[in-house]
Amino acid sequence: MPLLPKGASRTAVVVALAAALGACNAPRGDEGAATGPATDAADDSAAATATPGTGAVAGEALPLTGQAFVDAASGSDQFELESARIVQSKGVTGDLRDFAQMMIRDHTASANALQAAASKVEGVQLRQAPILTDAQQGQLQQLQAADGKSAHDLYIRQQVEAHEKAYAMLTTYASSGDAKPLMDFAAKTAPVVQKHLAEVRNMQP
Repeated sequence: MPLLPKGASRTAVVVALAAALGACNAPRGDEGAATGPATDAADDSAAATATPGTGAVAGEALPLTGQAFVDAASGSDQFELESARIVQSKGVTGDLRDFAQMMIRDHTASANALQAAASKVEGVQLRQAPILTDAQQGQLQQLQAADGKSAHDLYIRQQVEAHEKAYAMLTTYASSGDAKPLMDFAAKTAPVVQKHLAEVRNMQP
């Protein structure tokens, strides 16, 4: 079973994620809040991936900076933590409950490892409040509003999408990033995300 959606390139998925972070640059609240602005680095990285006027990817290399990667990875961890807590609050049982518990355990560990890696890179800052993209915030709101089987199925769909994007980002940065501590983090974290993706895909209806 492919790790990415049929027809989607890994670079295109990561570029879309970087672009989503860049879109958060418009002021929307207090600096550093989860719903606040992203860094200029994320915006610049997303812009650098496109050909002006076309939106096409310019070349095969992914110009995702260390700061943009940290912002995206920390936001991904935060999204997983919040999603798992929401679905747990809805009283899910069985495999889905166990999966949500695994998300909290593994993404707490990932967030701590990312903090340690980021501290070794000059000029890179791990924000106290991770940035969530508009899409991530919208998905959390949808999950919060869902109940019963709808919440169960929605969580699974969201998790498949989130882990496909996270895996693409991690494997790409691990091979073409600009900061070795972060590249090492990405390489070590990618297999964990790959395992999550395989497990949640097995829960699809």
